[in-house]
Amino acid sequence: MQSPVIVVTGANGGVGYGICQRLLFQLSEPNPTDINLVATGSDTSFSNSPKGSDTDTRRHADEFPLPCEGLTLIMACRSLKRAEAARLKLLKRFDAHVEDLKKREGYTGHAERFRKNLRLEIHEVNLAMVSSIQAFAEELKANYPYISHLICNAGVAPLTGIEWVTLFKQFAVSPMDAITAPKYYKQDWGERSLDGYGWVWQCNVFGHYYMYKALYSMLTSKRYPFDTRVIWTSSLEARKTYDSEDWQLKLTKDPYGSSKYQMELISSHLDQLSLKTTLESEKRVRHFAAHPGVCSTNIARGMIIPILDYVKLCIFYLGRFFGSPNHTISLDKGAVSVVWLSMISLAALSGLFDASKPQTPVKFAAQTDWWGHSRVGVAEVGEWKENQAEAESLVRNCDELCKAIQEEKRRPVMSETATERM
Repeated sequence: MQSPVIVVTGANGGVGYGICQRLLFQLSEPNPTDINLVATGSDTSFSNSPKGSDTDTRRHADEFPLPCEGLTLIMACRSLKRAEAARLKLLKRFDAHVEDLKKREGYTGHAERFRKNLRLEIHEVNLAMVSSIQAFAEELKANYPYISHLICNAGVAPLTGIEWVTLFKQFAVSPMDAITAPKYYKQDWGERSLDGYGWVWQCNVFGHYYMYKALYSMLTSKRYPFDTRVIWTSSLEARKTYDSEDWQLKLTKDPYGSSKYQMELISSHLDQLSLKTTLESEKRVRHFAAHPGVCSTNIARGMIIPILDYVKLCIFYLGRFFGSPNHTISLDKGAVSVVWLSMISLAALSGLFDASKPQTPVKFAAQTDWWGHSRVGVAEVGEWKENQAEAESLVRNCDELCKAIQEEKRRPVMSETATERM
């Protein structure tokens, strides 16, 4: 059986590191506990029961190879130095976890076999530079036969400070909302990348879109017999705050939240296209949006003094204590939605993704119960009906940019013909 080859962008820290750790810990067991989680949502119309759960109608391509006897995990990072430090830390933790598993009653030896067949690789990529993504894609094509999962996790949040008046207003209206989806962070806006695109937009949205296109031949390779999965990491702060003409997010003062909302629109539209244009018998590239809930990361640490960072952590635990399912807090728990989507049989999601009838697309959430036990939530993509045309336009614009980049790449370099005048 072919082992998965999983690419995680931004894997050296934050939620990306949590995704890598949870993947290793889960797949080191013959029956990962996360696959037993059931996605639940407040909308009773949601159902994640398999449409064709009996073995005669279930697509073989919907499955994930379990027990997983090996894995190639590619940490796609901007800094090789930080990536190597994260890799060593990850392996140390994982080896300790394997030793713990060996002591369990009924241990079968699976963890040791999985560890023996584990490749944890590092490749450099800067999503803010198209040339870097091109070089990254060529490296992967030269070193791996296929890709089974592309987890689009890396990104930037150009936070610069806190609007204290807005903070107090949001706390006065809804304290829980203020610690779940804050609207009081100041952001840099109007920044452009070296390629001339909106900087946040390229780092969070287009860089991943171009990577998906550059790796498409590997994602569709028949050497991996199952459907491949592209998972776009969104956020509880995802919201449309931009004009449609400003789709590169150069003018909006909330480029971060807007970029995350665009990721939800793009992934939803691409998945609908995949289901509509691919036969049941053919391999598909599926697209999903997932977010980590509220994690304690370094994203806002530079804006506040250290003591306030500890206060923030305490407030997060208070949020969970008072019933918030969204305060996952730890990186490992924030990774559950992505890891669950990476392993679950896609047949179990058929009730949520049915190409034969119009449905509002959904996104998946990392959540916990009061005790901190992980679970997966599901909710509709916000304002989908109003912005469905926007999703189509975004994909079309990204495709046109990709085409223009490829044409520029193929254009022959002209030699200098000007007369030297200096």
